[in-house]
Amino acid sequence: MEILVFSDSHGKTEGMRRALRAQIKRPDLILHLGDGAGDLEYLSARAVPSVSVRGNCDWFTVATHLAEERCFEEMGHRILMTHGHRYGVKSGVRELLSRAVELGADIVLFGHTHVSYEETIPAGTVVCGVELERPMYLFNPGSIGRNEMRNGLSFGTIALTEKGVLLSHGIVEP
Repeated sequence: MEILVFSDSHGKTEGMRRALRAQIKRPDLILHLGDGAGDLEYLSARAVPSVSVRGNCDWFTVATHLAEERCFEEMGHRILMTHGHRYGVKSGVRELLSRAVELGADIVLFGHTHVSYEETIPAGTVVCGVELERPMYLFNPGSIGRNEMRNGLSFGTIALTEKGVLLSHGIVEP
């Protein structure tokens, strides 16, 4: 399964369009982690299922009806989606890790920082007092709407296979 992950589009959809066109194969699912969650409506990928969560800048947009976090199962993985502002991710991921352990998530997706991030915590590691039975993947695709890092607009891809999880970041020109 191929998943395309966006965050922080902030009303700018061209980066999402370019990222979608850059994919070798059409994704099976598109996720948006907030701050522009309603922008997926303008993406010409309606044949691809999508899931969005609301970010701190989505309060006065069409995305106000969305939940601030979603947790769901996909190919044997429990995926937690959140924008991250409620968990203080600009200061670290400790609170987010606690929530992930509470929900039993092994793939944790967040945005808000506008900075790409990837971390794998190995199975057997004790996180928030719980020993992980399998690896936990933390992943932030960066911002697809703002070029604050001056290296392009960033997005993420996740490949779920029988052999495991592959996370990667991509860049498109602003």
